Amino acid sequence: MRAKPRQALSLALPALVVVIAVVCVRTFIVASYRISTSAMETALAAGDYVLVDKTGSKSRLRHNDVFLFTSPLGSDRENSPLIVSRCIALPGDTIEVSGTGYKVNGMHYPLSPTALSDYAFSSGIENSFLSALRRLNINVRDLTRRGASFGIRLTPFEEYQIREELTVDMNRFFTRSNTQPYAITVPYEGLDYRIDEELPTAYGEAILGEAGHEAAIRNHKLYINNSEQRTFRFRSNYYWALSDHIDEAVDSRHVGFIPADRIVGKVFFCWFSSSPRRRFKTIR
Repeated sequence: MRAKPRQALSLALPALVVVIAVVCVRTFIVASYRISTSAMETALAAGDYVLVDKTGSKSRLRHNDVFLFTSPLGSDRENSPLIVSRCIALPGDTIEVSGTGYKVNGMHYPLSPTALSDYAFSSGIENSFLSALRRLNINVRDLTRRGASFGIRLTPFEEYQIREELTVDMNRFFTRSNTQPYAITVPYEGLDYRIDEELPTAYGEAILGEAGHEAAIRNHKLYINNSEQRTFRFRSNYYWALSDHIDEAVDSRHVGFIPADRIVGKVFFCWFSSSPRRRFKTIR
């Protein structure tokens, strides 16, 4: 016997309500995600399943909270990957930057293995140095002549590879350029940032993300609608994230400041893990 239309509707309505409730909960309140990287070991491991709080967690984010966000880089905006990391600096915090890494709230964090830095090598080892680059398949970035030496940009890992190829004597003529330490403030809503000739990349990415297509940065200067700007007022709060397993992670050393609207939520509970020590544990 077929159900009458009114009876069929009464049967389908509870199921529809459940589906809508589940969708609303997952979209606005809490959702489960699977960790796919080792970026947060040993707090979280690849394969762990976690619950993420989406209810106003941006405004409640605190130092050392683990959270989920999407990359703010313009190149990632079309298909932005999900990233899990730890909140190290809040809006208004100061980050000290040097040639060896970052210092935040008294803690030192090294540079990413993929971060580019300036190096110099003597013209006397030019042939051996360039031969090492070719053997290692390392890109020649910004190679410039500086009197009796050359300048080049490399990552810390590339530096390590090249030094292994050169002799001890040659390594004396291959040096890392001194970087003048500086401090940057994590942007916050209402911050009037003064643009100068040393516009850090992290600020530039954040400004371009807010200002949109009408903005451009040329020669460390900001232009909006082709008009040079001396200051920029931020409309969002930002955060700085560094992961526990720094050599395997993508975090603020790669993507810069993270705006509040890119935060998915705070990771607060691991409900399944291959390790019993992490299973059914609150994330700390």
